[in-house]
Amino acid sequence: MDWWTKRSGDEPRSIRGRFSRPSVSEITQDLLVGEYPRLNDLEWLKLEYRVSAIHNLQDDLDLHINGLDERELREACDRIGIKFVRTPIHDGSADDMAARLVHALDTLGGLIEEPHRVYLHCNGGLNRAPTVAIGWLHHQRDMSLNEAMHYFKERRLCGPFMTVLEGHFGPRHHKRKH
Repeated sequence: MDWWTKRSGDEPRSIRGRFSRPSVSEITQDLLVGEYPRLNDLEWLKLEYRVSAIHNLQDDLDLHINGLDERELREACDRIGIKFVRTPIHDGSADDMAARLVHALDTLGGLIEEPHRVYLHCNGGLNRAPTVAIGWLHHQRDMSLNEAMHYFKERRLCGPFMTVLEGHFGPRHHKRKH
């Protein structure tokens, strides 16, 4: 079935091809960002990328649209020794991103400090996950938001919520105050 064929409201509509692996970009030694994984991608992420924790930014609608179940993801991660955490953020909502940013940053920072090699994802790894990763780079790596955004964009194409990050951290060209 393609994108233009009418579906019932309950039928999942994945944004990725049925058999394709998620695109993955290494941002730092401890942080990878990419597309959402399916159950059969989890062991691949662990073996191929040495992922030890997954930080999922998908909301319930994202999970439904992509035919995913949080309980199944969590259980599959537990079985193979990957820590699974979730900070649901509504896709395309700057307001929801702003409301959940601190929690997402704290969660990501905590995972990396444990230490874990974290796979941070939303649906396509293009907006929510890059926004959180850029905020983390700014806060933890002593980069301005502009520097963090350019660093990230050298590794993965994205369209982050920079206005949300500026609203939280201040102007793009300022480095974090210690």
